[in-house]
Amino acid sequence: MAEDGNFYCWKVHPMAASPYKTGLVFLVLASCGILAYDFTASYFMSFIAVSLLTGSLIQFFAPTYYRIDREKVEIKILFKTRTEPLSKYKKFFADNNGIFLSSEPDSKVLDQFRGLFLLAGPGDREKISSLLKGVFEK
Repeated sequence: MAEDGNFYCWKVHPMAASPYKTGLVFLVLASCGILAYDFTASYFMSFIAVSLLTGSLIQFFAPTYYRIDREKVEIKILFKTRTEPLSKYKKFFADNNGIFLSSEPDSKVLDQFRGLFLLAGPGDREKISSLLKGVFEK
């Protein structure tokens, strides 16, 4: 976790952080594979079902690296990097699980679909909030 007055970097890996959730996810994956085989009697379709479910949970399985500075947010997971300018967002909220960047100045019902959620731990949330306060109070 790098820290500077102008940027902050952190890593989130939910699979490593919670062994109970990891066990539950593997139980669900195994159940999905068994049910797919029972319905189709095909190992191939069972493999496809488990692969699709695993792919949809990639943010749980792979570590996600975040970097935020005064101009942009970078989110790197596996081989993909997503960069979002902070000028696109109007406000932010601190949550128990991270920081939500909202593109609307007023809260709306569909706010969660128009923003960006950054997963972060308790210590990270405070540092990110202090950095974002300087950006959004301009």
